[in-house]
Amino acid sequence: MQNQKIMFMTPPKVELIELQNLFFQLCTKTCNLKCKHCYIERNPYKNEEDFINLDKIKQALMHVKGKKLNSIYLTGGEPLMHPDFNQILRMCLKISNTTVMSNGVMINDKKARFLRKIDDESQFETIYRISLDSTNEIENDNLRGRGSFRKALCAIMSLIKYDFNPIISVVNYKNLSKEEIYEDFRDFFFKKGFELESINLKIIPFFSKTDETMQIEMVENIQIEKLDCYNSRVVSQNGIYSCPMLVNDYRARLGSALNNCSKINYLDCEKCSICTQTNQKVQVNDWM
Repeated sequence: MQNQKIMFMTPPKVELIELQNLFFQLCTKTCNLKCKHCYIERNPYKNEEDFINLDKIKQALMHVKGKKLNSIYLTGGEPLMHPDFNQILRMCLKISNTTVMSNGVMINDKKARFLRKIDDESQFETIYRISLDSTNEIENDNLRGRGSFRKALCAIMSLIKYDFNPIISVVNYKNLSKEEIYEDFRDFFFKKGFELESINLKIIPFFSKTDETMQIEMVENIQIEKLDCYNSRVVSQNGIYSCPMLVNDYRARLGSALNNCSKINYLDCEKCSICTQTNQKVQVNDWM
C-alpha cells in the first residue's frame, strides 16, 4: 500500500505549527516569458500587470520581525519586473536570507553587479534561482520562448562572476531520473567553468494540465512534514495562500493578512498532487 494511489473523500489536513518560509508573490500573471508548461493560468495574447502593493509586504515583514525564518522567497510571474523590486529585496534582507525565483531575462552583468552591492549591504544572503529546463537551447526555447536559453545562461554566468552561487531550477517535463538530469547539467556547466553541485540544482516535478488522473490522485501515506504548506505561507496582492502554485485559487486562500490567516489548509486542489505524489518540497530550497 506504500505507493498505492487513492481518491480522498475528505482531503488531508495540514496545520501550520511554525512559519519557517515566507513567500511574497510580487506578481502573478506579470511575466516577460510565456512558458508552455507554466502552472499559472495566463492569457498568452495579453500582457497583464498585477503587482503586489508595497504596504502588504511591509505589513507582513513587521509581523515576522524577530521570528526565525529559514528564508524569504520572492516569486511571480517574474519578480524582477516589480517596479519596487530593489527596495523589496533590501527590506527582506533585513529579516532573513532571501531567495529570488527568476527566469533570468532581466539579469545581465550590470544587474548582477548591482545585486552584489545590495547583498553586501546585508548580513543575510541572497540566493538566486534561475529557470532553465534543458541544456539544449532548442528544447528549452521551445518551452520558454525564443532567446530564453541564452538569457538564462547569461544570468547564471553573471551571478557566478559576482560571487553568487545560483540554483538552476529545472522542470522535469521529460520525467527523467534526478541522476540523469544532474549529470547532464553538471557536464554542461563544467564546460562553462562552473562546478555544479547537487545544491545548485532544483528539480521541479512536471504538472500536466491535461492529465486528469494526475490531478485527482494522491499517494496514500502522505508525509505532511515534507510539504511546502507545512511550514510556509504566501503573501500576494489578493491575500494569504498556502502555496505559490495556488495563488488566486479560492480553495487555498487562508485570509487577507498574515497576522490573522488560518493555520489550517486542506490538500483539495489539483496541483496538490505534485507534492503529495513526490513527497517533497516543490518550492522551498532542498537544503532548508
